[in-house]
Amino acid sequence: MNSDRRQGSGGGGYQQRPQNQSGPQARSHPAGPSSIDWVLGLKVKIVTTLDDIIVGRVYAYCTLTNTLTVMEDDAPTGGKPDVKNYRILKVSFIKDIAVLDKKPEDTTEDDTALAANRNAGLFLKATPHIGPVNISSAMQKVNSAARAAGQVLAQRGVGVSKDAQDLFDALAKTLPVRWLDKSILVLEEVKVDPPYTSEACSAKTDSPALARVMKVVEGERRRLETLKQARSEISEERKGG
Repeated sequence: MNSDRRQGSGGGGYQQRPQNQSGPQARSHPAGPSSIDWVLGLKVKIVTTLDDIIVGRVYAYCTLTNTLTVMEDDAPTGGKPDVKNYRILKVSFIKDIAVLDKKPEDTTEDDTALAANRNAGLFLKATPHIGPVNISSAMQKVNSAARAAGQVLAQRGVGVSKDAQDLFDALAKTLPVRWLDKSILVLEEVKVDPPYTSEACSAKTDSPALARVMKVVEGERRRLETLKQARSEISEERKGG
């Protein structure tokens, strides 16, 4: 291809101009939704309508916003070498695109084939980079998440009332507890059965923890009942107000 099209300053058409190729692979194309998607992943030189020059690799093309995202070659000023700038450009503000390299499969295709491939879909030829996956690290994360989820589920009683769950949560703040069917097992020694009062506490042996747990259960039940009553009064006031 010895020439490309560039939008003229007057009217809405394009003007033919000789192409000054910087290399055997350099090609220039007019900006537009039908002629931009094929450059995904390629290195390009873009000239904006303000004559700014941007050199980088095309990262994405969005048809909804009609924008092109370019990963610039130059690192940000004062930034780390591995940090890149990403520029998002409206296609309507792109005056010219010169492709500095091309995909191997394009070398044997004529313009008709290229146009057909472009119309087949934006990402038909896109080949995003997929880095290596550390299976061991991934499994550790999965197992850790599974353990955390199991711990959360273990703290939720099955088939118990809200008052029972509230008492369990209150006891769990100061004592090691777990559910044993519908009973609360405290310190692995004392069992609190429904209706979860101090009188419902029992231990298999003469555990010194029994008296302590009974006292804590009684105190927490009084506190929860007071809190429940206060919430009820506030709710009634809001309804009446």
